[in-house]
Order: sequence, then C-alpha cells, then structure tokens
Amino acid sequence: MEKWRIPSCIACNDRYGKLERDLIGRLGLTLDAKNPASAGLAEKALRAINPDAATSEGDATARDARAKKILGEMYKGEALKEKNVVPGLGERWDRPLEEQLGISIPEESLPAMTEKIVRGITFREDGAFIESGQKIQSFLVNDEDVKDVKEMLDRAGKVFKREPGLVVRRARSEGGDLYEITFWNQLRMYATVATPKAAPALCPRQRRALRRARLNAWLQQRAARQGRPKAIARRRARKRARRKLTVG
Repeated sequence: MEKWRIPSCIACNDRYGKLERDLIGRLGLTLDAKNPASAGLAEKALRAINPDAATSEGDATARDARAKKILGEMYKGEALKEKNVVPGLGERWDRPLEEQLGISIPEESLPAMTEKIVRGITFREDGAFIESGQKIQSFLVNDEDVKDVKEMLDRAGKVFKREPGLVVRRARSEGGDLYEITFWNQLRMYATVATPKAAPALCPRQRRALRRARLNAWLQQRAARQGRPKAIARRRARKRARRKLTVG
C-alpha cells in the first residue's frame, strides 16, 4: 500500500513523532488485542516497557523508566469512576469494576494527531496548506451525540484509508471541511476546519472614513504622549503632509 508522504518542517516532524510514539504506546495497552485492526499493538506496547527485551543497558534503563511512568499513570477499580473515559475505549470485556484498568492519555495528544492527519489530507488532496487564518478544532464525542454529522458524512463524505489502522471521511462545504477519523476501528475523533469569511468590500466613502478614523486615533495617541492639545497636533500633522506634497 502506498505510504502517504506529507511535507513537514524538522521541528514539527520531531514533535509529532514524539507524541505519536507516546500515544501509540499508551493506546496499545487499551485496544482490543483480538480486533484485526489493532493486532500486534498490545504486544508491541508491552515490549516497549519490558527491560528484558532491550538490546543494550541504556535501552533497558529507558524501558524500565517508561514502565514506571506508565504504571504511575494507571487507574484501577473505583478510581476509574472519577475519570473521563475515551469513547470507544471503555470496558469491553465485561470485567467487574475492581478488575478494570485505565491509563492516562495526555490531553494534547489526540488533538495533535488529529491535526496532523487533517493537515496531511488537505495537502494530499488539495495540494494546499492550512493557513494561519484557518482554525482546526477537534472533538472527542460519542457517535450517538453527532448523528447529524454522521448523516452528512454518509451523504457527502469522501473516504481515505490507511488500513488497518486509519480510516478518514471528509465532507466539504462553503464554511469549511468536516472530518471523521477512525483509529484501529475502535476510536473516533471528529474535526472541523473553519474557513475565515472575507471582509466585505468598502465603498470609497467608507474607505475615506476609515482613514480619517485611523488618523484621528494616531493624533490622539501622539498628543497624549507629547502632552499637547489634540488640535495643535492635528494642525502640525496637516502642515507636514502639505509640505511633503509640495516637495513631491
């Protein structure tokens, strides 16, 4: 299968790479090992925190440190009741509460991965970057709470796949794009990309009024700084402007 290739600066590539490795290491411990879409991820995540699987002393130390960090951020039994459980990653094996385990997911990790995918799809399909004026928002919600969104994606969504781990649906509109991103057929994120509305064109009279307002604001600031009355500052500014016109 063709690998998606998206340009990125070195700093962003390093940041996303670090977040992705940490996130997969955590999610691998929560995914269903029997689901074909996530087959092997649990074993990979466990191996990453097993010092016995290390290839060197330094590697063993790093794995041991990560294992301690992961264990320190896990919750069991009653402690899970106070936590927000990621939709799709709750209890799926009918275990009693006292046997259930959960792991903390950094708040910025899933939104960052969602943003990376949204930017990648935009470049791959549209040959364009998402500019600073456009806003990406991500949402982690239950599917039953966004039925209208899913209906829109069913009607007009285009599907992009990097199976078995990733399926993306995108629906386009004048106001922006809507995304549904499914990870390993178990976890879904939704995202929107808002397109800024163009400022309405001004008529000549409105442009002149805007220029006068800006000039008046500048004169007030100048007068306040220099301690001069506004009228004196305005007259001097006009004289300088006339002089420049005469010289020109």
